[in-house]
Amino acid sequence: MTKSENVKRSNEVNNVFAISIGIFLLIEGVWGLFSDVVFGIFTTNITHAVIHIILGILGVVLGFRKNAGGFCTFLGILLVLVGLFRFVSGTGEFLIKVLNINEPVAYLNIIVGLISLSVVYYRRPGVLKN
Repeated sequence: MTKSENVKRSNEVNNVFAISIGIFLLIEGVWGLFSDVVFGIFTTNITHAVIHIILGILGVVLGFRKNAGGFCTFLGILLVLVGLFRFVSGTGEFLIKVLNINEPVAYLNIIVGLISLSVVYYRRPGVLKN
């Protein structure tokens, strides 16, 4: 994919979303380094926190570079899969053990993942796709 094709996949909405979710992930990640529960309901651990810090940095950087289309796609797929796998026997126990994911985290992952995927395909009304 050329740079111009990648820029087409990125739009103002997913750039703003990437910056916003990146800031949230950074806050949650740093908080998670010091606490097993963040925002009073979401469980976490060091591994989970570090992953969120890395994803947060990527989101903020790519959003400000106006190149967040790929990030939003990756984040959306990752979060939806992790959220869904939390409820699958066998993988759910693994995710609980490795990342300390409780049900509220799984539901939040699914919701944010779906939003992330939807902003990738956002087009302003009246603008035709090429």
